[in-house]
Amino acid sequence: MWFLESVVRYVVLATLLGVAGCGFQLRGTEVGGVEVLNIVGATAAPLSSRAFRQALEDRDIQIVPAGAGVISVHLLDERSDRRSVATTDLFNAAEYELRLELDVSISRGGSFLLEDATLVAQRVYAVDSNNLSASYEEQAQLLSDMRVNLAKQLIRRVNFLAGPAP
Repeated sequence: MWFLESVVRYVVLATLLGVAGCGFQLRGTEVGGVEVLNIVGATAAPLSSRAFRQALEDRDIQIVPAGAGVISVHLLDERSDRRSVATTDLFNAAEYELRLELDVSISRGGSFLLEDATLVAQRVYAVDSNNLSASYEEQAQLLSDMRVNLAKQLIRRVNFLAGPAP
């Protein structure tokens, strides 16, 4: 009986050591591959550009002019939309869905790594018809959070597409 327990313990230990040694990493952890980046078209989406620049700064990624081997992120357009998803018994809006879209392209040198992609963030929030000021502030805060989310999505895409320079 003790022999069987010993074998099971060694098998479990060997499995744990194998998983730890194989480079297993949880999803969402970032492995930095990009150290410098160029941003093109920041005026097309100024608020998203600001969030993107802040996210790059937080990750110690430098923004540099375009050059050979430097990845360029082209911010093409930003669109936001709000639609009612639930109503009250008096047919007033009870909940809204916010949708923020950011059109981007990513290139290195003269070739596009990703062309005309659309990143999307969505949130639903409740509306208080008795306190419209707070509902407006909540909408503004959600849009800000959604821009940060889009910046993180964009950084993940850049890290994935970066790979080794040609």
